[in-house]
Amino acid sequence: MFLTISYVSSASEKLTIEDIEMLMIDTKVNNNRNNIRGILVYIDRNFFQIIEGEYHKTMSLFQSIQRDNRHYNILKILETKSLHRKYKRFNSNYITSCSEEASYSLLKFLEISNEDIPDLRLHDLIVDQSKALLSMS
Repeated sequence: MFLTISYVSSASEKLTIEDIEMLMIDTKVNNNRNNIRGILVYIDRNFFQIIEGEYHKTMSLFQSIQRDNRHYNILKILETKSLHRKYKRFNSNYITSCSEEASYSLLKFLEISNEDIPDLRLHDLIVDQSKALLSMS
């Protein structure tokens, strides 16, 4: 059983650019080591993330994310279980840049991913929520 979770959050005021870069690199390394797929985006002191992997590993990761004091106002957008990966072609990656570049990269990631997603309604929901959130930044 696989679990996909998407959320947004606000970065702690204490985080420096260097802290965020290290967080992004550590996230990519740890998620890939644990076979967690997805993407982490940082734009204008906000995070957007999609994580997907084996149910228990992903749930444990999200619980850890919720306890992390480097961000707050965590809002889960989506949580869904499935028998198959929806983002199986994508290792964890990250984006940290200006809004326009991040928006383009995130939407490219999401639009390319739909080839592998059996439930396009889920994919469309994430794409729509991502576009809405990115337009607010």
